[in-house]
Amino acid sequence: MERPYLHAFYTPDEANKPMSRVNEAVTSGSVKLMLFLPSGKKLWLVVGNDNEYWADPELGFCSCKDFYFTTLSGGDECYHLKSIRKALEENRFMSMEFMDNEYIQFLQAIAEDSANLLGRS
Repeated sequence: MERPYLHAFYTPDEANKPMSRVNEAVTSGSVKLMLFLPSGKKLWLVVGNDNEYWADPELGFCSCKDFYFTTLSGGDECYHLKSIRKALEENRFMSMEFMDNEYIQFLQAIAEDSANLLGRS
């Protein structure tokens, strides 16, 4: 028996795809914490397939398009936020330390990256 058209593109493998992306991000070392000292400020970065995404799991924010189009509309969290949460639970993330005087430079880089991503849309 032939499956209906819509189901032709949705297989059991596809049902696990979002979680596999989370697992892949965590196990591949794509989740990174930028820790600024001595203040203890944190910036999270998840390296995606073609971009880096800045996120804050405490605020529930991510710089990816999925966050803007899905999460903010009441949908599920993007896989970047899920990846950070899972990496925190499993203590599987790369941590890099910087001095507080470098924090502004990082914020500027985030703003520039976000502007560049929007410009490519």
